[in-house]
Amino acid sequence: MPEPKIRRRFRTVPITLTTSVSSATAIRTDDIAGATLVCGTMSTSATSIQVWAAATSGGTYGRLYDSSGSPANITLAPSSSTGSAYSLPDPAFAAAMIKLVAANASSVASEASVVLKS
Repeated sequence: MPEPKIRRRFRTVPITLTTSVSSATAIRTDDIAGATLVCGTMSTSATSIQVWAAATSGGTYGRLYDSSGSPANITLAPSSSTGSAYSLPDPAFAAAMIKLVAANASSVASEASVVLKS
């Protein structure tokens, strides 16, 4: 008897990376098993992407922390002319909604996307 195959579904959400939580793109994560942030080229001042969470898309977003109290950030690699992809931190999957916010204005190109796997 053949082994059952599990098929995952993927969808891509284009986002604009900004330093403002209020203008960041809200991403629904309540039905997601994994996700990757895909960025364009980055400047030399790249630092990190902060993850903010809320119960609803219009709710109040707060910084997301892991169980040890450390910020659930995505640490960016130095400059890249080809772009990079980063997995979202595990605590992001405990939230219903998240926003990805650049730690500083010149950290990444404004065009990015999040690939969600369910």
